[in-house]
Amino acid sequence: MFEKIEIYLNANAEYAWLFVLFFAFLESFILSGLIVSSAILFSICILVYNTELMPITAIVPVAVIGAHLGDMSGFIFGKTIGPQIMSTKVVQKREKVINRAQKFLDRTGSYTVLMGRFIPAIRPIVPFLLGISDLKVIKFYIADLIACICWGLALGFLVTGIGSVLG
Repeated sequence: MFEKIEIYLNANAEYAWLFVLFFAFLESFILSGLIVSSAILFSICILVYNTELMPITAIVPVAVIGAHLGDMSGFIFGKTIGPQIMSTKVVQKREKVINRAQKFLDRTGSYTVLMGRFIPAIRPIVPFLLGISDLKVIKFYIADLIACICWGLALGFLVTGIGSVLG
């Protein structure tokens, strides 16, 4: 699959930014982030950087925007669909564990956003769960924007570092 992406990007360089944005969104959103690995986004960023389709100064902001859009979508998804999911029998059977998790998220909401952005296994789940919690949209938005910018800078350093080794 990755070879096909590489061939397509080399033939259509003007769409490189769209691939970075799309895969940053996919790895952040709850419905796709559990399937789409952050390794795919990382590999695409290295490919785009090494083949000089985009400079790192363009890759990072585009990835940040895609990640932020994915997180915000997951958060809003949690706000709208979350209450319905919480009322299902499967969830109600685990009410004690879920209440404990909700209390934790209510106490540490903004910090959980930052921590969740840097742990790939929970990255798509955190915004959804925080959407279900009582965290306000503006508080999540600001915390997530800061987290995505920090993550984007780390992505840039990794792409340039590993890209120079592989390139």
